[in-house]
Amino acid sequence: MKNTYRLGTIIAEREILFQVGKKKSEIHIKIGKPKLHPDPVIRWYCPLQIIGIGSEKAHGAFGSDSIRAIEMAFQMAGLLLVRDIQKLYNLNWLKPEHLYFPPPNNLEELSKNEIHLQKKKKKKKKKLKIKKT
Repeated sequence: MKNTYRLGTIIAEREILFQVGKKKSEIHIKIGKPKLHPDPVIRWYCPLQIIGIGSEKAHGAFGSDSIRAIEMAFQMAGLLLVRDIQKLYNLNWLKPEHLYFPPPNNLEELSKNEIHLQKKKKKKKKKLKIKKT
């Protein structure tokens, strides 16, 4: 899926400074203002971006309302950070809580939710196509 998320107005930021061996690193986490998703099935999304590690692309965390989207963005940020830091530095003990982010179910669960919403969207489009003929 093409990355269509834009950060927009930033409502929260966090800077993490750490050192592994002699290498010092700086990571910036930015959470954007929740927005209505163009697809009414998805409802709300909260954009987020992590700069300094990983792909640095903007992501969208989905929710049934703006508060849930913000909550999911914090969980997603924690999981993405842990994944990228573990990949880069092989720190297997690291958890989102260690970076002061809420503990989520897991990244796969967030992905499953996104896939589920996309499937609903496709079914809805098929139903609309049937109604047109």
